[in-house]
Amino acid sequence: MQYYDAANDSLLANLKLFQKKIKAHAPGALLKTAFLNARTVFKRSEFLSAYIDAYQFRLINGPDLLRIEEDAPSDTLQPHGFQVIEDILYADGNIDYSSLDEETKDLIARIHSLRNNPDRIYQLSDVAVWDAMRYGVYRIISLGITGFDVPHSLHALPETESALYSLQQLSALYHAALDNKKPGLYEKGDKLFVRALVYLHAHKDFNSFDRLVFIRDYLNPISSWMTACAHATGWIKNNERVPVNPYADNLFAADLPDMRFFSPNDRYSITRERIELGKRLFFDEHLSGSGKRSCGSCHQPAKGFADGLSKPVSIDGSHTLLRNSPGLWNTVFQTRQFFDSRTDKLENQLSDVVHNSEEMNGSLKKAIPLLQEDKIYNEMFRKAYAGDNEPVTEYTIANAISTYVRSLVSYNSRFDQYMRHEAETLTAAEKNGFNLFMGKAKCGTCHYAPFFSGLVPPRYDESESEILAVPATAAKPSALDTDPGKYRFTKVGIHKYAFKTPTVRNIALTAPYMHNGVYRTLEEVLEFYNKGGGAGFGIKLSSQTLPPEPLHLTKKEMGDIIAFMKTLTDTSGTGLRAIVREEKLN
Repeated sequence: MQYYDAANDSLLANLKLFQKKIKAHAPGALLKTAFLNARTVFKRSEFLSAYIDAYQFRLINGPDLLRIEEDAPSDTLQPHGFQVIEDILYADGNIDYSSLDEETKDLIARIHSLRNNPDRIYQLSDVAVWDAMRYGVYRIISLGITGFDVPHSLHALPETESALYSLQQLSALYHAALDNKKPGLYEKGDKLFVRALVYLHAHKDFNSFDRLVFIRDYLNPISSWMTACAHATGWIKNNERVPVNPYADNLFAADLPDMRFFSPNDRYSITRERIELGKRLFFDEHLSGSGKRSCGSCHQPAKGFADGLSKPVSIDGSHTLLRNSPGLWNTVFQTRQFFDSRTDKLENQLSDVVHNSEEMNGSLKKAIPLLQEDKIYNEMFRKAYAGDNEPVTEYTIANAISTYVRSLVSYNSRFDQYMRHEAETLTAAEKNGFNLFMGKAKCGTCHYAPFFSGLVPPRYDESESEILAVPATAAKPSALDTDPGKYRFTKVGIHKYAFKTPTVRNIALTAPYMHNGVYRTLEEVLEFYNKGGGAGFGIKLSSQTLPPEPLHLTKKEMGDIIAFMKTLTDTSGTGLRAIVREEKLN
């Protein structure tokens, strides 16, 4: 706790110095220097502050975007904190000293609140500190080195150096405790920190920084060492349902996702019998009203469980539907389902689709007697739901299909194998593509590693949506697609035209792209982002959350990014065995 308090005291001193310069109307260059100094100091305690109070932390270093809480959609939360201050400080035109002063005053008050929180002594147990440190490394990988926190100043690498040095300093406080458990354990970790810090100190340019090397050869070993320390000492949380397995070696380990979190409770457990039953039902046309359409009609395995169409055709063949059929690989690793995030469970999504008059026009209830009359299905349901008095119900039908979808885990691509040192198979273009994806191109600030989706790090417990201002057609001049997105069911203004950020794993298989299938190729998608989203195509939408500034990527750079994304192709399904640790899957 002394370390935490001292770090916050230093931060408060730097923020007050920054505030003093604001009140004196100091020139922009001096203000920026003072601000970046404060941010660098902030990184010394960031990983602990985020761990102690996640809600407060959003208002200290969250993105400069309006948001609402899912359980209180009528309350719009204004953004505050470092990122808001950076936006003001780096805006074109005259400096708004009044707004800077207001936001800095608010930030100082929030840091004071964290610093003086009487519960921090209980929240900073050894187990909690080591858990926070582990998340601290994950934060560096997924957010820190991407420039997520500092999109204007690109001050990411000095801040990363500060964060990593702080983790080293904090681990040093456990020197004796670690060596008592295993001689030499502390020294091993300290050498890893020194190596990483030396590398950071020697490579300071944001755009040319080799994130692939830094993660694979420097940060992943530190994560593995932290896991080893937690194992040796017992400082490990193992009784919570969290997205990230506390026993995983690093952020790219095969067993990183904890399926217990992504399956709501034990009643949703994945078993071999349920997967096999769900697969049979997934391709069964009897669930549709016409008897001619199955889930597999619009979610075809050869196309990444998409259908290759811009938009699917209604079941009666009279018109196209509102949105593109998304791929289903890694759908399980989302906390919200559908493009508009309107439900949180796959079972609810399945029921919605089956009963939708345009999609399948079926009925789970009416399917029950049909399935009960089938001897094969009867036996499969009996084995899959042995503890149920009535094995064939609306719930078990939905759960079986959802269990099959949960089994579609793509987590063993060439890229994954490379990051785990299982293969040396990435080309120079693919490596450069990853570095661009996680750096200059800013893809990694929305498609977060390692899921490469909108699952928000470092806890990965929330699926994010963005407003991209996607055009209705590829024609020029462009016009905004009128689909209201998330607003269609929340009726909250800030959700208008917002759509869930999907994964780019297996993206090479799921063309066409965007919620309306407007782009046929990845080249078109990259060009859209390169120009600043809809803003770059003349679409004026003030609520666009994608930064409207052009990325200035060259054709070769865009080609390299696409080459990297293609390394994420994996349809083997072999990742499930590592992630689901259940006897019935062995």
